[in-house]
Amino acid sequence: MGGGALAQPGETWQSLFDGATLQGWQANENPETWQIEDGAIVTRGKRSHLFYVGPVAEANFKNFEFSAEVLAEGSSNSGIYIHTQWQDESWPAAGYELQVINASPVVPAGKYSERKMTGSIYAVRNTWRAPVASDQWFEYRIVVRGKTIQTFVNGELICHYTESSQHWRSEGKPGRWLSRGTFALQGHDPKSVVRYRNLRVRVLPDDAASVTDPLVDLELDELIGFFSDANHALIDFGINPANPALRAAQRTDARRLGYTLGYEWPTGTFDLSHLPEHVMLFTDATAPPQAADLKRAKQAGKLIAFSSGGDTWLNPHRIKARLQAMKSAGLEWSDLWVPDEATAHSTK
Repeated sequence: MGGGALAQPGETWQSLFDGATLQGWQANENPETWQIEDGAIVTRGKRSHLFYVGPVAEANFKNFEFSAEVLAEGSSNSGIYIHTQWQDESWPAAGYELQVINASPVVPAGKYSERKMTGSIYAVRNTWRAPVASDQWFEYRIVVRGKTIQTFVNGELICHYTESSQHWRSEGKPGRWLSRGTFALQGHDPKSVVRYRNLRVRVLPDDAASVTDPLVDLELDELIGFFSDANHALIDFGINPANPALRAAQRTDARRLGYTLGYEWPTGTFDLSHLPEHVMLFTDATAPPQAADLKRAKQAGKLIAFSSGGDTWLNPHRIKARLQAMKSAGLEWSDLWVPDEATAHSTK
């Protein structure tokens, strides 16, 4: 796959928020969800989306570098939309959502728990580990160049995706494509409190080139998209990080495939040689997992995890075979293990 270059910044930052009013922004439904507190835009209330309608680029952006400082309280859920369009209500249909959530709420086993964490290119390329803790400010940077989207948290590349015109989209998200449009902040629900400040943008040339080429294997891209959309945590616990010089390239490669690497969790979070009894690890270094074996593990009430067995790279052919087996086995998102997920487990 190769590591892939990072996007280069533009030249001039322009502010999108004056720090005191919502001038240049317009809420659709439930405008009372939005307040200004201590120089920040705060979402606290019923579902609402706050669209940028100000003068910068006539609120019609194509290529850009966007930056904001964000603080999400507890398990609050929010997001930043790009290339979107005004709509009176509901979730924006156009463009992409870049996720904001740093801790999943504690839920009973089998109940939906959002696994697409901060920095996710929502339901397309996700990170399954929060890159920053709740209740602290962090810098969120979003770069769009050509057909490439990259997200960064405190300067670290989190997710990376390059579109092709043939990429798969779920039936519920037909408008998830790059074109051009404005930004919108998401007010998700009354329990979520998220703060945004220092919102700014650098406009890049309309002819800026994509950072990388899209995946050539459209079946692999569809499988990644299918499982990302369905909230399946794509984690590989067996990539060998022994050579520190490889880690940045390993992670960049994983970002393009929508994977998170097991070694990215803090030391002591788990021990592969002594996994919890309810977790079954499938190692596919020499042969892909069999759907029948995955089904048996599921029927036995096990949570499933995958390992490349000490390889130094995520092999796209291995990943494709793994995802094919997962789909054939009918694995649901709740059948996969996430090390630090605060979800009760019970035998199915």
